[in-house]
Amino acid sequence: MKREKLLWFCTCTALEVMTAAGVTAYLLYLGQTTIALISGVVFAKVIVFHFVIEIHEKLKQGKRLILKS
Repeated sequence: MKREKLLWFCTCTALEVMTAAGVTAYLLYLGQTTIALISGVVFAKVIVFHFVIEIHEKLKQGKRLILKS
């Protein structure tokens, strides 16, 4: 289980989370609150989409394992 958690940090979703945090924080540092808010909303939609796809794929794999038994 620990290995899976470590590998999660190499996925697209984890990279998006880190990028979103960095971009939003930098825009806030520059004082661009409106643009930071917009980028946060856009990144949030993309990140949620990837989490939904990831969960869907895991559920799909689980069903395949049950059907093979």
